[in-house]
Amino acid sequence: LMWGALQDPTLIFLTVAAFVSLAIGIFVEQRPFGWLEGVAILTAVVVVVTVGAVNDYQKEKQFRDLNAQKENIDVTVLRDGATSSVSVHELVVGDIVLLSTGDVLPADGMVMGRNDLAINEKMLTGETVMKKKSPQYVIKGKSVVSSPSLFAGTFVQEGEGRLLVLAVGPNTYQGSMAEKMKEADSGRSILQRKLDAMTDLITTVSMWVSIALVIILLIRMGLAFHGGKCCFETWDHRVHWSEILGFVITGITIFVVAVPEGLPLAVTIALAFSVKKMLKDQNLVRHLSACETMGGATTICSDKTGTLTTSRMAVNALWTCGKTYQDAQIKDAKQLPGSTVQELCNACVVNTLFKTYLRKAANNLPVYCGNDTECALLLLSDSLGHPYDGIRATFRDDQTDRKVFSFSSDRKRMTTIVPVGKGHVAYTKGAAEIVSMLCTSYLKEDGTEAKIDDRVRRELGGTIESFSKQGLRTLCIARRDLAAKTDRNDVDAVEKDLTVVCLVGIEDPLREEVPGAIADCQRAGIVVRMVTGDNIETARAIALKCGIISSADPLGAVLDGKTFRTQVADAEGNIDQAAFDKIWPTLRVLARSTPLDKFMLVSGIQASEAGPVRQTVAVTGDGTNDAPALQKSRLVVDGYTRQVVAVTGDGTNDAPALKKADVGFAMGMQGTDVAKNASDVIIMDDNFVSIVAAVKWGRCVYDNICKFLQFQLTVNITACSLACVGAAVLTESPLNAIQMLWVNLIMDSFASVGAAVLTESPLNAIQMLWVNLIMDSFASLALATEDPTNSLLMRKPYPRDQAVLSQTMVRNMVLHSGWQLIVLTALIFGIGDVCAGHGDECTGTVYINNYGSLRSGRPAAYDFNGVPGLCPPVYDPKDSSTFDAATGAPLRSEGFCSEAHGGGAEKTQHYTMVFNVFVLMQLFNEINSRKIHNELNVLEGVLKNSYFLIIVAGTLIVQIGLIEIPGVNTAFGCTNLTQDQWVASLLLGASVIPLNVLFHLVPVSMFPSGGGGIPDEDDEDGDDKKDDDGKKND
Repeated sequence: LMWGALQDPTLIFLTVAAFVSLAIGIFVEQRPFGWLEGVAILTAVVVVVTVGAVNDYQKEKQFRDLNAQKENIDVTVLRDGATSSVSVHELVVGDIVLLSTGDVLPADGMVMGRNDLAINEKMLTGETVMKKKSPQYVIKGKSVVSSPSLFAGTFVQEGEGRLLVLAVGPNTYQGSMAEKMKEADSGRSILQRKLDAMTDLITTVSMWVSIALVIILLIRMGLAFHGGKCCFETWDHRVHWSEILGFVITGITIFVVAVPEGLPLAVTIALAFSVKKMLKDQNLVRHLSACETMGGATTICSDKTGTLTTSRMAVNALWTCGKTYQDAQIKDAKQLPGSTVQELCNACVVNTLFKTYLRKAANNLPVYCGNDTECALLLLSDSLGHPYDGIRATFRDDQTDRKVFSFSSDRKRMTTIVPVGKGHVAYTKGAAEIVSMLCTSYLKEDGTEAKIDDRVRRELGGTIESFSKQGLRTLCIARRDLAAKTDRNDVDAVEKDLTVVCLVGIEDPLREEVPGAIADCQRAGIVVRMVTGDNIETARAIALKCGIISSADPLGAVLDGKTFRTQVADAEGNIDQAAFDKIWPTLRVLARSTPLDKFMLVSGIQASEAGPVRQTVAVTGDGTNDAPALQKSRLVVDGYTRQVVAVTGDGTNDAPALKKADVGFAMGMQGTDVAKNASDVIIMDDNFVSIVAAVKWGRCVYDNICKFLQFQLTVNITACSLACVGAAVLTESPLNAIQMLWVNLIMDSFASVGAAVLTESPLNAIQMLWVNLIMDSFASLALATEDPTNSLLMRKPYPRDQAVLSQTMVRNMVLHSGWQLIVLTALIFGIGDVCAGHGDECTGTVYINNYGSLRSGRPAAYDFNGVPGLCPPVYDPKDSSTFDAATGAPLRSEGFCSEAHGGGAEKTQHYTMVFNVFVLMQLFNEINSRKIHNELNVLEGVLKNSYFLIIVAGTLIVQIGLIEIPGVNTAFGCTNLTQDQWVASLLLGASVIPLNVLFHLVPVSMFPSGGGGIPDEDDEDGDDKKDDDGKKND
């Protein structure tokens, strides 16, 4: 890991430069502590590599833990004759697993007993044809019609049955390919793609600036030799090779400071930090890019059941034998003849999945397991005095001649055939308006059947409508005694001439918190659309209750699936985009929808940008002509040219829509394994409020990255400008390479180092991803410690094409870096008296008297060239003016030129103050960078963030230590400061906070935005590459 971290080009450059510096300092210059700068650079490189390797290890461990939790799926098993749910990791050979439509097989094994399983084995064979399963091999000719073999990783396309576990884990066929099947989470989010382009540009520009600066410095050296300036009269290997090395190190240092190599990585670190926190908000993130993408969501297409509602379904209305029972009156149905009540309960229980059952909780209340709608029917049977487990004991799932036609979204119903006496009975349940039309008779109070005439048909229709308007999910439960000649394998032959046993109105209570959450979404500029399989009236009633629609909305706000398809699809089922664009902006509820409708809705909304829009252009000549022009434009809806769509799903057939959406949410409790594998985020509690939490986290991630950019680029602008100007004017940077590394490495990274040592919660998340450059990753974490607040939902989403750097951020960066340059330039050139001798203050003749009494820390070559005759002449034994007549000692000492150009010069309080003020201004500006939306009070909420306070205090303590601790300050080219100098440094550093208030008076309109959005062609390609990016490699 350490070797991998050392492969970074910048670290390689610094390592080479450090060894060259060591060689020159030890063997060429041969001066005391000449090796110190090289050792210090190597130490910094070792710290970077070590921390990077540790972070890489911790990241991999963290993701292994997350993946283990992500893959921990519960399955229903039969053990010791009892049904229970266990983790897939707890399966053992000999377990019997109950399977139903949508389940991913957790182990290898064999079919047990009666079943109607159809298995999709595409992941093994590549074939999409469903494979029928039977307890024994069925062979016709040379073809295997069906087999008992089942393999882990395949999924149940339809039907239900039992799996006898024969191999688990690595012993399965799938286990041998486990490593290849591991998910590679390498997707690039919208923000990452923006920042990639920005990083490339900054890298290119900074590289050429660094090269140009080194060339300029070399040219200046040549001109100095040509002009015979002080210390450039003749070539001195010890002095001038060291100076050239200093030029190269300065160029490399400027490149290090300017190039935010970890900028795209900083996004990933912030996303990884949010993943663990989001888990506490019931969001299990499967793809990192989904975190940030969700912050830009403009549309959420949500399921109803379990997401907007509690999924604690109960039968609140019942029509049977010509009578309607509401709520508490349902128990009066017990007064019906026993045979009628028994048949009603049989019809409710027999036609349910055996994976659906009730169990008692500690408080003695029933806990729903499996399908909630079926659980409501089981509870109804219990309340009518016929325990469902007794009925199931009579009609066992392995009963001979039992046949199941599984529920499908196309048919909207399910049928089970069971043997009764010498014949067979078919029980059917499904959408009330569909199943009731298949019925020709109904059950009377005496248990006999009567034909459905026009009056009863109207009564059935009125009851269905009445239940639906109450927001109830309405099912029709029917039966039929099958004639001996009926083909029981032909579903159409079975599902006709049915008898209505009852209509049930099942209430799924709205979650109390949902109306408020939907209101939050609407304030945040997010349109919530409900996509449900319910009756249109039921869907309308629920949508009104939760605030998705209002009574003032147009009729087009609520459509059923059939009408929707008729209006937006052509004869071949393809989307007519022009027709679609007329419907979807006002559409809020899609009822009686199929998964195909959901997929069509998501696809159409995403593609709505591409269609040409006819515009009118006015042309003025000798008159006024209106010339229509067909111009490629984007449909603008709610201020956005490109919608970012999030969608929820729980069924197997929802997988295409989940994959197609920008962010797919699968339900953790009710979702099938196929849906979960197709999703970006799993909602652990199936609650819509958790989706809103994901929106807040997404926006928080985006804002935190922008905070990092505002802070880091301000540091970069100031540091690079200071280094370039200083090197060009003074022939060396006012900050040496070690000081520059501290500014960008220690100061930025101490924030997250301290937090990682103190707690594992927010900043420990940095150990989740590999860190390339410690300065970028730690700087991002230093400003990514704040949790999302509700204020994030008070603004609209960021458009996809909006620049990363807003006008407000550019204003803050330019003005703050400008102020810092003014202060630092004044410190460098405005103070520091030029005089001979040594010490922090001038004691002899003062040749240039600047502000204060400090002796100049600038290079002597620069100061002495400003005073004619001050430069000591080159020693010439024949020229008496070059040596002291009394002692014979040369006027220019042997080490004069080395010291004049900064090599081995003593450390001064002057330059120590420059360095100290620079660091403190960045430290206090970190407080300003907490706000990026033109907020005036940058201190708001700072006391609530203990990590940020630790970061600021820790950085200040380290800064004091490296200036005041002997040995440490030497390595950093510093010396001790007086109390007054510390006060002055702190005041100058803190000046950026009150000035930030004044900067708010400068109009942001004077500044451009930067960073750019996603170009049109990149945007379109990005959609096509969604899977290719590795975002969904399942």
